[in-house]
Amino acid sequence: MRDLQFTQHAETRMRQRGFRNADVNLVHSSATRVADDAFILSDKDVMREIEHRRREIQQLERLRGTKLVVEGDTLVTLYHTEQKPLRSNGCKHRWQS
Repeated sequence: MRDLQFTQHAETRMRQRGFRNADVNLVHSSATRVADDAFILSDKDVMREIEHRRREIQQLERLRGTKLVVEGDTLVTLYHTEQKPLRSNGCKHRWQS
């Protein structure tokens, strides 16, 4: 979805109502279109986006320390550069030696 241009009216209302540009972009990209000119961020939209980000966080944790070697637009190789953490009691990291 492309970035929105803001009218002076929209900028004024954003300031008055405490919205940031990032808020508008997130709602615009995540919400359900309810008319040609309107979007609403529903509970269902929020839950979908939270689950999507939860999976992204898990993926980032799994990929921590991964190195990609590229030439131009071509992937040459990839590998883990660091040891992965061991979970201790489910909340703290203990590093492998």
